[in-house]
Amino acid sequence: MAKSEGRLFDKVSVCKILLCSVVLSVFMMGSAYGHSPVLWCYVQDGQVHVEAFFMGGTKIQNAKIYVVDKNGNKLLEGKTNEKGLFHFTPPVKDDMTILLRIDSGHSAEFTITKQDFLDAEKEQERATPK
Repeated sequence: MAKSEGRLFDKVSVCKILLCSVVLSVFMMGSAYGHSPVLWCYVQDGQVHVEAFFMGGTKIQNAKIYVVDKNGNKLLEGKTNEKGLFHFTPPVKDDMTILLRIDSGHSAEFTITKQDFLDAEKEQERATPK
């Protein structure tokens, strides 16, 4: 088979370039996915516990935490500690959203409902010896 004059790439070279591009894209998406922030919150012993980390497991330190009520009014704010943790005594036991804001522009949110507070109280009553 004769090569065509003026052709920069043959079919095999183009396939190799496309394959490398796809593989590189997959690795880059995995890296970005590993840096997606995750916010996990739960109610226990009358407090809301907040855990902030990246998908890869790295704890998110010194990130701003805002707590807003169901109408969007700010209830309180704080920062995660060196272990990516923050906890607070809720000013109200009603629906609220915990917002995580990171300097690099990443964010996450988690909603705690009034039912979560009721369930936590029932769980604590069951766990308390009589």
